[in-house]
Amino acid sequence: MSDDQDVRLGAFVFTSRYAGQTAGEVLARGVAVARAAEAAGFDDVWVTEHHFVPFGVNPSALTLAGYLLGRTSTVRVGTAVTVLPLHSPVHVAEQAALLDHVSGGRFDLGVGRAQPVVDYEVIGRGVEYWQRGLPEALDLTLAALSGPVSADSDLYRFREVTPGLGPAGPRPAPVYVAANSPTSVELAASRGLPMLLFFDKDAGTKADLLARHAAIAEAAGHAATGYQHGMALFAHVCDDAEEARSVVRRAAGEFVRANREYRLLLDVPQRIEPGATEDDVAAGLTEAVLATHPVGTAEDCVERLVDQIRRSGCTRVLCQVEISGDHESVLANVKRFGQEVLPEVRRRLRTPAGRS
Repeated sequence: MSDDQDVRLGAFVFTSRYAGQTAGEVLARGVAVARAAEAAGFDDVWVTEHHFVPFGVNPSALTLAGYLLGRTSTVRVGTAVTVLPLHSPVHVAEQAALLDHVSGGRFDLGVGRAQPVVDYEVIGRGVEYWQRGLPEALDLTLAALSGPVSADSDLYRFREVTPGLGPAGPRPAPVYVAANSPTSVELAASRGLPMLLFFDKDAGTKADLLARHAAIAEAAGHAATGYQHGMALFAHVCDDAEEARSVVRRAAGEFVRANREYRLLLDVPQRIEPGATEDDVAAGLTEAVLATHPVGTAEDCVERLVDQIRRSGCTRVLCQVEISGDHESVLANVKRFGQEVLPEVRRRLRTPAGRS
């Protein structure tokens, strides 16, 4: 890749709560991060949706996205992701259209199904919507973003309606699909939609997923290329390796402890081996992040971001800039990224690989 005109570097507001922090403090930090990211030159801001776990305190990606759109003026704001099968897909489409209208076309809708957790029992209509509801929910959302929509299945059944807003521009708000398995890659590709890839995949795996997406999309009659696939990366500028290790180790420990709080409704593969100790898992995660993610000195961050973008083929980056956990250090990290990392990444992407 030698042209950065389509690469967008975004800040991922994960609203991660570390030990001793209140939800209000975490949410206030998230708003501050979004505003700081815009001032620092990030292109996008992305937000999450989590329920009933201590680590991610934002229960409504759409609501927080709307608030951040109102507190910013130039960055795009997207959900990564709205857990679509938990909600009415037509209502999600209406809200996405609303945000796109009031923001002047700055909204991106990322959707997925997350894990089969208790959320589907408390908020949704049962775990079967996790098992087989996402494809139909996605199709209903896409239809409702464009015009009339109706449903007649065992999961969704309603008479035809036409959402009143319609698209804010010549096309509806962009839709992204979280893709963490061959099935979800096929879902995105068969609909001609770009993917959002999670933190755990290395650049080579991401490139393989993009190649699979291209083949499936082309076979389905869509373009094989030209998609702005996104990837999530941990991102923190440090003065030295010792600081980098300390920041990542703290974040890994918080993630592992929070992961124990997920209440699964189905026996599915775990991100963390149930029998592994928290210390061992956190240590392994720390080494994996330090090896490839943009965490380290400014030069380390630049090199790894450029490498990830070029080798994976992803052109939208979701930088999780909150991993230090503390308000002031998070904001300082965003500022340093804007000053020391983003301009150089863009410069190098304009230069053919192999030349500096």
